[in-house]
Parts: sequence; structure tokens; C-alpha cells
Amino acid sequence: MLTKSGEPIEVAHIYPYWMRSEHSPVNRSAPSFWNILRQFWSKQRVDAWYNAIFPAGTEVCHNLMCLCPNAHKYWEKAHFALKPIGLSDDMKRLDIQFFWLAKGNNPSEVCILQRPPLPVHLNQGPNVTKLYNVQEDKAICSGDQISLETDDPIAHPLPNLRLLEMQWFLNRVAAMSGAAEPQDDFGNDSDDDLPMATQERWDLYMEDE
Repeated sequence: MLTKSGEPIEVAHIYPYWMRSEHSPVNRSAPSFWNILRQFWSKQRVDAWYNAIFPAGTEVCHNLMCLCPNAHKYWEKAHFALKPIGLSDDMKRLDIQFFWLAKGNNPSEVCILQRPPLPVHLNQGPNVTKLYNVQEDKAICSGDQISLETDDPIAHPLPNLRLLEMQWFLNRVAAMSGAAEPQDDFGNDSDDDLPMATQERWDLYMEDE
């Protein structure tokens, strides 16, 4: 999707699989992720994000993207974010904008009204991570616009605009916090290990919060 490269390609979730339950599967008294969001964004906006996930779940086309392996890892670690620009009237074209999320030494105190910096033309992310558009043979930079297209928006829908909006906000928050992102790697988990693996990731999420 970003680098225009061929195999190997990995499927990345916009809203992570491990958070497919609204509450912790073991400790249901833990704060709801969605209620936490409603403390910072309007109920109308958060409800729109929620309805884009439930009841359909995470394993639907509009919550999935195809990324090369290194871009997938950078996505998990919030090294970059995708800003939704707009969806065409026929839902066959979605324009997004790419931004690297620089992670520096954060001060102990920050004004709550201060906007996080979002430099344009930045050609690399944290730890000198880079991505290249192989068709144009050039580095992908902050501010680059990318167009996603489909010939059948019903059978092969583009990424959901609401879910992209949610990650646009939350990936920037994750980059500012410097918190580690739990790995979205359930592909190797057996069914018996799934509840424990989910709880471990939920616990890590709560520790980050």
C-alpha cells in the first residue's frame, strides 16, 4: 500500500485484533478503552469509531491494510500515522497523507493546549527508519499524499475513513507518550493460548495507560 512493492506482504490491522473485546476478557472491572476515549473526544466522534468496529469485528476488509514487513512493524510501533484526506463519492478512491512521527526527549511538563509537532518533508522516522516507494525510487516523506483505489467498493472496500481517523489521533498520542505497542501477532497462537495471550496484551496496554 505504501511502498508499492510485491511479496512478501503482511496484513496489518488498523484497529488491533487483540482489542477486539470492549473489556478485558479476564478482568471485566478494568476501565473500558472506549470510555477512556470519551473523556478526550466527543461522544459522537467516539461512537462513530466504535460503530466502525462493532458488531462486525476486526477481521473485515475495511479494518485491514497490506504492508511490507518493515512498514508493518513501524506501524505497530507508531513510527508513522496516516491522515485521512477524503473518500470519493463513488467510494472507489481514498486519499491519505503519510507522516513520520518523531520521538524525542519529552519534557516533564507540557501545556495541554500545545499541539504536537508534525514536521513536513521529514524523510525518516525514529531510529533512522525509512520507507521507499519502489515504483518512483524515492524515499517516502512526511506530507506525501497516497491514493488508494478499488474497482469494487462493496466486495473489496477501502480502509474505513473513521478507523483511519481514530489511528491518526491515537498513533500521534502513542508517539508522544513513548509507550511500547503490544505486538499484534496472534497468527502463531493456538486456540488454547488465545485467552492468556489476550490478557497479557491487555495488561500491557493498561500498564502503558
